[in-house]
Amino acid sequence: MLNLSARSRIGIAVIVTFLFCSAAAHGQDISFKYLYSFEPAMITDPPEMGGIEINYPEAARKNGAEGTVNATFTLGEDGRVRDVVIVNDLPHGVGDAVRAGLQKLYFKPARFQGKPAAMKAKLEYKVTVLFEDTDKNVSKPKITNKPEPVYPEKYRAEKVKGKVVVSVMFMANGELHVGNASSNMPREFDKAAIEAAKAIKFTPAIHKKSKQPVSQQVFVEYDFKP
Repeated sequence: MLNLSARSRIGIAVIVTFLFCSAAAHGQDISFKYLYSFEPAMITDPPEMGGIEINYPEAARKNGAEGTVNATFTLGEDGRVRDVVIVNDLPHGVGDAVRAGLQKLYFKPARFQGKPAAMKAKLEYKVTVLFEDTDKNVSKPKITNKPEPVYPEKYRAEKVKGKVVVSVMFMANGELHVGNASSNMPREFDKAAIEAAKAIKFTPAIHKKSKQPVSQQVFVEYDFKP
């Protein structure tokens, strides 16, 4: 076993690559997030990574498959990926697509004292499928608690009334992402509606074919009356 100096023991920082695309024609927005990480290794020069191309399967899109695929692999000293293991998979061929993408991955091997060296790595491939609220393949999320917004007191004497629509993403994992508000009301009403939307409780939308929870964007309406 070699005794390496601190200079020779390089901890490789995590490399993050984002790729976003949308499939509006199918009533979906699909986003992909790739995250590489590398195990500590006896190297003097880190690997140089190229882009990774993963073809998200059509069957996965149709069934709203989302979540995270985790894979481990080795960046070989010969410039080839080997030992690909899918640790956490997604249905409808997503893991196989990740494996195929890794096997075609271009990289320049790490080096130790001028010689190519193998290095173990991990890939986290996160897929988020966001369905539009008009998609008939998905049942809408069920809102179990929708608190009323606080009426801005400065407008009560004027008896201002109207509607505010808030864009809300009801995520498959139970999280709530509140977007922008739209109305012809004073800005205080928009802010009040957004704050009310943040307190919504719900159960996620369900894909009718796969019976799995999915993420969906819904426009939530608030009616303000003095």
